[in-house]
Amino acid sequence: MLEIRKAMDEMGFYEIETPMLTRSTPEGARDYLVPSRVHPGQFYALPQSPQIFKQILMIGGLDRYFQIVKCFRDEDLRADRQPEFTQLDVEISFPTQDTVFGVIEKSDGARVRRCRHQR
Repeated sequence: MLEIRKAMDEMGFYEIETPMLTRSTPEGARDYLVPSRVHPGQFYALPQSPQIFKQILMIGGLDRYFQIVKCFRDEDLRADRQPEFTQLDVEISFPTQDTVFGVIEKSDGARVRRCRHQR
């Protein structure tokens, strides 16, 4: 992850962190719910992905940022799904296809080079 962070920093991205406990949102998968001790009968949701927070950052003028984040999905177990996973979220305002490919190639390339070096 250090190599990804270095590559993203070199490309001018800010690293952000979004909250783990939030309100449930009407997206595809079901949320894991966490009961509130302080507010009986109320629940927090573990985010499937922190989309609402990322949208607020874009509106606020942060046009290039990333986060390495844990995501949770309460779904039936299948070979291609996990209830918990870590993902690299990359957000860029008004990118071209070449920009997106370049960012991902550089961040993934840094990680792959590091893995090869550790053999």
